[in-house]
Amino acid sequence: SVEQQAQFLLRYAILAPSSHNSQPWAFVVDGPSITVHAAEDRWLDVADQDRRELSVSIGCAIENLCIAAEHFDLGFELDYHETATPVATITLRRDGQQESERPAGLFDELTARYTNHQLFDGRPLPEDFRSQMQDCVAEDAVTLLVVEEPDRTESIAELQADADRGQMANPAYRRELAHWVGIGALGDSWLKARIGQAVVTHLDLGDREAQKNSKLITSAAAVGVLLTDSDDSTARVRTGQAFERLALAAAARGVAVHPLSQILERPDMRDALGDVLDGDGARPQHLFRLGFPVKEQKHTPRWPLEAFLAD
Repeated sequence: SVEQQAQFLLRYAILAPSSHNSQPWAFVVDGPSITVHAAEDRWLDVADQDRRELSVSIGCAIENLCIAAEHFDLGFELDYHETATPVATITLRRDGQQESERPAGLFDELTARYTNHQLFDGRPLPEDFRSQMQDCVAEDAVTLLVVEEPDRTESIAELQADADRGQMANPAYRRELAHWVGIGALGDSWLKARIGQAVVTHLDLGDREAQKNSKLITSAAAVGVLLTDSDDSTARVRTGQAFERLALAAAARGVAVHPLSQILERPDMRDALGDVLDGDGARPQHLFRLGFPVKEQKHTPRWPLEAFLAD
């Protein structure tokens, strides 16, 4: 049935990346229509007060769904809602027609892509990959800036360090992060997750995180930033879609991608990042490192599809 097809496609949607691996999406399947909702109980309401990361994460899941539908020759229409939830509706069609063609070769990476939090080796990105990245964002009114100049990269690393210190000095932020660490969302073993939860809750690790993350940025081949002219929820969802296409294309080339959200979680630093980028007033929506990893990482865990299906 068409509902079984929809649920089959959703098994690919839930492989999308999300902040703290919170997986903040819920789906209502009604015949050929899949309505995508924000899962309020998985919203990071301390770190992500303006719901930007929530919308970007949901956009990643929507993009996975669209890529899977296209792969299996199912057409679809995608309608965005200018509401906090529901976010969008995807209506499947059997005629194989869709609004736009995605770049080729992305489907195979849905099950292979992962986020690498390790140091990168500093090798430059392949020249042709730069144009490939731009092709990934062409459809969604999203601008990609790729920062490779050492001085601007260093400025972003300094902003990252300041943001880490500011966030980790906030006990509410640490409690929220500790919750996700403690339930194993970041892929740690039960014992390591519980120890990590206690450490993050009770200790201000701002200096340690600042040093670690600034080094991660300077080890990268490039820093990518996705910007939009609008700052509404649909612009953010479309940012997530563009980012997921880019991340999947990167995975196919052996390029690792690692989002860094702390700068954008602090309004003053988000503005400062815009100044560093000189993006003509466009709003930074998503910041991430690009490069070749020194070592591989495992996939972070996912809850079963049934956890995301609502009536």
